[in-house]
Amino acid sequence: MIIDSHCHLESFSSPPTSFLISYSSSLHSEIKSSFITMSTMPEDWQAQIKLTQKFNHVYCALGIHPWYVESSSFEHLLELKKLMTISSVVAFGEIGLDFSPSYKKNRLLQIEILSQQLDLASRIEKPVSIHVRKAHNEMFSLLSGACVSGVIHGLGASKEVVRRYIDLGFKIGVNGIIVRDNARRYHELVRYVGLEHLVLETDFPHVKIDLLNSPKLSDILLVAQKVASLLHISLDQVLEQMAQNTHQLFNLHGMLDDK
Repeated sequence: MIIDSHCHLESFSSPPTSFLISYSSSLHSEIKSSFITMSTMPEDWQAQIKLTQKFNHVYCALGIHPWYVESSSFEHLLELKKLMTISSVVAFGEIGLDFSPSYKKNRLLQIEILSQQLDLASRIEKPVSIHVRKAHNEMFSLLSGACVSGVIHGLGASKEVVRRYIDLGFKIGVNGIIVRDNARRYHELVRYVGLEHLVLETDFPHVKIDLLNSPKLSDILLVAQKVASLLHISLDQVLEQMAQNTHQLFNLHGMLDDK
């Protein structure tokens, strides 16, 4: 099993949700792919849930992304709490902080909405998928006071920053950027972090690995192959450890067979 732990499938009425790919492997003669599709705003939530109900091996995360935080977001938190009881909803995501120039004007509101989502995640005991840009100090402050686990999604930062997130118990999401030859800093971070603290993701369609506008198993497999190359280990080792990391983090044990 290979799991894309962070993609956005809400715009697809028929996402390819159960690929099989031939691969000569000591672990598998075929690899089945599953997806965790992320929401960004309340308007996405029902579409994400419907995907999980319609297609096997699709799970979802629900949350309010910092780009879409507004004053009405407080009203949606009660609905979010109720929807998190659905079994195929496996995490809060994509949530976080973004203080880059285009989004920093409502930074205080972002902090408050994230704080409340982290509190819900702690009480409901669900992991989180975190987006963070130019707000690491504020994020460290919030996460150090919250009893949550999860993924720092698509993190490109210094080794010191990455280490602090790992020390807080978070995994680091490795997405399609890694396959780019010029992503040297990203490559160095993967070497530094190692398999134990990584999960695989594509962030489709925001990160395009090829020119075809459709998610497919080969995308996430290319990410896994690049990790294997950077760490000088076999693809089998990457797939085995990534599956273990993702299953444990999102509490998927048994769910993949039950859906």
